[in-house]
Amino acid sequence: MNLTQESEVEFLGFALSNCTVNVSEDSAKYLRIVHRTALELAVQNQFGADVGGFWLLAPQIEQLRKLPMYYSTREESLVRTAIEAYLAAQVESWTSI
Repeated sequence: MNLTQESEVEFLGFALSNCTVNVSEDSAKYLRIVHRTALELAVQNQFGADVGGFWLLAPQIEQLRKLPMYYSTREESLVRTAIEAYLAAQVESWTSI
């Protein structure tokens, strides 16, 4: 008997929105570049003009998570923290609607 079940739910993505990001002061200085990179990676009007917005889908999120590799080892963890806090805040803004 196989008790392991695979979920039929797949995370697609979300539209970028204004949100409050809670992050340490050290990582906060990277939020501007994280947001700018997210906007550059996002797909505009992914689901048509009626839905609109800039959508960050799973492939773009994966790309955004590669951003720390372009920083020094000293900054890498700070950028990674900023990215994860940014993503968490974006998802939270959608779940609180």
